[in-house]
Amino acid sequence: MTPSIFARQPLALRMTAVLLIVALILMWFDSKNPEWFKPIRTTSHAAMQPIYELSLLPSYAKHWSSGSLQSKEALRRENVQLKSQLIHAQAKLQQQDYILAQNARLQGILSTTRPEQFDLNLAQVIGTDTNLLRQIVVLNKGEQDGVQVGQTVIDEDGILGQIINVYPNTSRLLLITDEQQSVAVTVKRTGQRAIVTGQGIPTSLSLDYVFKTSDVRVGDELVSSGLGGRIPAGYRVGRIAHIEDTQADNFRSIDVTPAANFVDNAYVLILQDKLANKDSIGVNEPL
Repeated sequence: MTPSIFARQPLALRMTAVLLIVALILMWFDSKNPEWFKPIRTTSHAAMQPIYELSLLPSYAKHWSSGSLQSKEALRRENVQLKSQLIHAQAKLQQQDYILAQNARLQGILSTTRPEQFDLNLAQVIGTDTNLLRQIVVLNKGEQDGVQVGQTVIDEDGILGQIINVYPNTSRLLLITDEQQSVAVTVKRTGQRAIVTGQGIPTSLSLDYVFKTSDVRVGDELVSSGLGGRIPAGYRVGRIAHIEDTQADNFRSIDVTPAANFVDNAYVLILQDKLANKDSIGVNEPL
């Protein structure tokens, strides 16, 4: 007997042909009576749902990562904006606190600086000077942003220093913690004037030329006096941390904790005078 065509084909091919015929028959019945196969279609769709969702995972991941990056960038911009607003507000509060203290004492010792006298230019610290013995940092604002040599720089807590070099897009800030820098100050509680000098480290200053008979105490706040006109009056410089009477002379040895953050400060404010350009900074001269 001559074998049939199916007998001469491989088993896999025969099974495929049989399944194809069965499928065609089922499709014909389904077209004639759709309700018969409705439960089967429902069950198959439900079974395929996880596969559909799994196939969409790459698309979901792409949209999530894109949205996450956009959200982080939006949060970063909002954080910078809020930081700028906070620094501006706290800088003005320093002035208001100073003026209130002056009115309470009824003394015209200090020449106050009006907050509206300055444009407050927010800048970012982008580096430090190559000379590790100097207290100098680099800012991301320069001549194109209106920065000039001699302009005072503060943060939300107090005075940082003055601009000593200006380039088109950057500038160099000499901190008051530098050993060659000094600031004319007044003791806020009593109005006594003195000089604060840097010690070459970011965590300590010294208060010079204070007699042993002077009324100074640990915890007294020091603010800029404006003497010499280089730094405006009324901005916080530091607070007296330690007082020691030496046998060598009539002056006291006084350590001061800086008010400004010289260790970790990403953003600063450059005070740009609206009325007149400031003179260049002078080294070894009270600011």
